[in-house]
Order: sequence, then structure tokens, then C-alpha cells
Amino acid sequence: MTKAQVKHALQRGLGRGILAVRANPDRYKEIVLWACGRNLSFDTQCEGTRAWYVYQLILTYSDSSEFLHLIEQTLRGKKPGSSWEYLHLAQLLMYFAMDGNEKAEIALWEKFEELLARLKSLKRSSWLQRRVIDCFETICIALSWNKENYFKVAETIGGLFLESPQYNAWDFSWLNHSRPSGFNTALRRKAKKSQEISAYLSAFDEQERKWEQERSKRMSANRQGDQIPEGGRRLSIYLKRKAPDLAMSYAEIYLSQKNPEERAKALEAFSVCPYPLDPTPILKDAESDCPELHSAAMDALGEIKNPKLREYALKNLEENMEEMLPLFIKNYLPEDEAFLHKLISDLPVDYACECDWHTVHLDIHEIFRANAGITKPPKSLLPLLYESTLCSICRETVVRLMGKYRMINDDMWEELLFDTNDDIRDYAKAHFRRINSISKE
Repeated sequence: MTKAQVKHALQRGLGRGILAVRANPDRYKEIVLWACGRNLSFDTQCEGTRAWYVYQLILTYSDSSEFLHLIEQTLRGKKPGSSWEYLHLAQLLMYFAMDGNEKAEIALWEKFEELLARLKSLKRSSWLQRRVIDCFETICIALSWNKENYFKVAETIGGLFLESPQYNAWDFSWLNHSRPSGFNTALRRKAKKSQEISAYLSAFDEQERKWEQERSKRMSANRQGDQIPEGGRRLSIYLKRKAPDLAMSYAEIYLSQKNPEERAKALEAFSVCPYPLDPTPILKDAESDCPELHSAAMDALGEIKNPKLREYALKNLEENMEEMLPLFIKNYLPEDEAFLHKLISDLPVDYACECDWHTVHLDIHEIFRANAGITKPPKSLLPLLYESTLCSICRETVVRLMGKYRMINDDMWEELLFDTNDDIRDYAKAHFRRINSISKE
């Protein structure tokens, strides 16, 4: 693989990136160093970071000191900002620490103390304070990979609660819920001898009580769900799930409205439930200058399968990809496969997502849904989606579809074992377990 191809693979978290580096470590060392200093995941909130993946690259080298030094220095110089960048760097140091590297753990504790001091000096509700809280919590999570560290972190935060009432459990709920249940069970035993740990646990117990009250209110409201909602999306969901026979009467209400705002309000009944009549009136409303009516019409059209919608979408696709592609996908025909193949091939895929490639990929996934009603989905698009997407969650969907259609060869199964997405890795491991069990029979 060329250096550009390896960098392409690392940006996507493809297993072939790890295999290439292992095959020729010296050739790709600069690229691995480049990957250490930046969070390469596209949507970290959904995917997580690529820290595990990058750490596997680092393990290729017998001397990891250069990589560790770069990560330490990058974190040390990182000001509170993107907590995802903090998370990437902190998790890399966490993996080093878990392998017994004391220097990495010291670097995490140093950042912990630095951000803690800043929290104590800041006033509540400042823009900077929110960023410092997020980054501090990120460091706390990375440090809390073992019970001993977690106890120390919890005691420190409990002390912060006692010292500065402006901080509360809501500021650290991610930390609390990211720990195994056994950690907090052991922590409760510690609380008997520590006022700070007791304050930490009490804050989260109170938060849980409030959440439980909110859940009870929602459940109580849902139990009253046999009543027909007055309008909006809830009405549309009700029509689709419980009373599809009423859809015709609501269609007549929509058609009777003349005022654009009232027409839009009536059309909300079909934002989820498919409109039961000819869609021509809705197509006309989609061209309305009234923003509310246009939006309601597009939502309704997105639930309809009709040849008129395919024609409408094709006519306007070039000028309005964002709104027209979902309509086109909903009304996909087998002869559209080549068109979609070219569309994906020509679409620039980058982190900025200015062309909204991610939404395009998600729209195309809809073709393969079991309830899409498409007997011959465009399977040739799957390898293209696999190669191009920066999102490992989307790639998992594609991988499972390729497995379903028996499109994965031996080389691809091998690289899936090293994908950044742990569910993809587990999927590949399950495949090899099946192969091995068959060979033993």
C-alpha cells in the first residue's frame, strides 16, 4: 500500500491500515505519529475515538517512547476546547497505563490536577467553565480504568461538591454511568469512612431519583395514549400504529384547508403515517413559499411510495440533493443502480461533510431495510460505501449487509478483525469461530 492509501485507511479505521503498518513499520512510522496527535473518528459521540485502533498501530514498534512523548506533549499543550480531542489523547495514555506505563499515568494525573485547579477558580455558567468541566470529566474517565483510580477521582469530585456547591452530579453523569456497576458497589463501602465519597454518591443518588420521577411521568403519559392526540407527529404515529382507518378522514381535512399555515398543520398528520390519496396536492404544496407548508409537505412526501415522487425527485435532484434524495431512495427502481453508483463515486467524503455525504450514505442504507419492499437491492453499492465512509457505524451496517449477501472474501474477513469498530471485530471473530467449529467436525 502507498502512504496515501495507508493514511486513507487510518482515517476510516479500516483493519488493512493496521495490517499494512505491521508488514512495514518503518515505512509508515510518520503516518502513525500523525495519527497519534489527532482524533480521527468522524462522529465521536456515536463511534467513540480511534484510540484503541491507534494504540494497536503503536504496539507494532518495539520502542514506543517517541509515540508516548508526542501524545503527552500534545495533551499537555491542549487548552480546554474539544473534549473529543482530549478523549482521544487521554484514552491513548490510558492504554499505555493499563499496560503498566507509569509515565503515561503520571501525565494523566498532572492534567487532572491542572484542570481541577482551573475549575476551582472559575465562576458558574461561564462559557469557559463548561469546556473545562467537559475536558476534566474526560480525563477522569480515562483515569478510572481501575477501582483504585476511580476511588481517588470520586473522592476528589465529592470534595469539589462540598467545597463548591456550583458543581453537581449533572456535570459528571457521563463518568458515573461509564463505570462498571461493581465499581460503585465497592465505592459505597468506602463512603462509610469518607465524607467526600459520601457526597459524591449522594449527589448521583439524588440525580437518579429525579430521573426516575421523570420516567414515571412519561410512563403515566404513555398509559393515556389511547386518546387520539390533537395533532403533530404524535397524531401521525397514532394513525400509523393504532388507527390507519382514520387516515382518510384526516386527508380530507388537509384537502379542505385553504390557508397555508392551516394546511401545513393538517399535513402534519402524515409526517409518519403515509398519505392515503394521490400525492399531487402535496407535491404542489412542496413548492409553496410558505416555509411551514413546504416543510410539512416534504415530511409527508418522505413517507410515500408513488411513481410521481420518483419523477419529481429526479427532476429536482441536482438542485436540491438534501431533500430530493430521500424521496428518490424511497421510490428506488432496479434501473437506478448505475445512477446511485455514480452519485456515490463522485461525492467528496471529508470530515467537514460540506456536501452532506453522510446523509446520502444513510439514505442509501434505507434501500436495504427489510420493510423497504425492494426485492433486488443494489448490492454493487455496498463495497463502494465500505471503502468511502469515514463513519465506522455506517460501515458496520454495510459489513453486515455484505455478510448477508456473501460478498466478503477471505482478505476482507482478515482486515475486519482489526477494524476500529469493536462490533465489526466481534462480527469477524464470530465468523472465524464458525469456520473453525465446522473444520473440527
